[in-house]
Amino acid sequence: MSGGIEITFCRQCKNALADLKIIEAEIEETAKRADWKVRKSHEKIKAGISACPNACAAPQIKDFGALAFIIPEVDRKRCTACGMCVQACRENAIELEEYPVFSEKCIGCGDCMRACPSEAISGQVKFRILAGGKLGRHPRFAEEVLIADDTNSIADVFSQIVKISMENKMRFSHIPGCVDILKKRIRG
Repeated sequence: MSGGIEITFCRQCKNALADLKIIEAEIEETAKRADWKVRKSHEKIKAGISACPNACAAPQIKDFGALAFIIPEVDRKRCTACGMCVQACRENAIELEEYPVFSEKCIGCGDCMRACPSEAISGQVKFRILAGGKLGRHPRFAEEVLIADDTNSIADVFSQIVKISMENKMRFSHIPGCVDILKKRIRG
């Protein structure tokens, strides 16, 4: 934590899809540079970064959040149609035909990938970036503002949230229309 910014990172367990060390350094550097002073705990800008969809850092209820996920892809030449991926999927998102077919229920956790004995399932790591979540008297889940292919976008969006908060002299999620303001900035 740096001053008025509270950042929670997941602990990088066996479910981690991404290494958060680089993004952790970038986010903490942005927080150190920010001159965001608060008098009360509830005025802090809160951020949560998770390395998988289990979201242990609770990004859905923070001013800023990011969570890693994959979009699974099947190498049909390697797939033996053994069904281990179907058994591993807690979302019931896989139908086994000649090879696994993923439904919209897939959250990108990677359990199927880890369970596949022939290593036929892979996927590119992406990040779901969320903003505007909060608890309290008027709770609200954060909204998805961007799907990012790299960690640079995470640091850029976090930096924008800090700037918007400083311009409005108010914690991001307390600013009326905060997510719309952010979307306009990041989309140009």
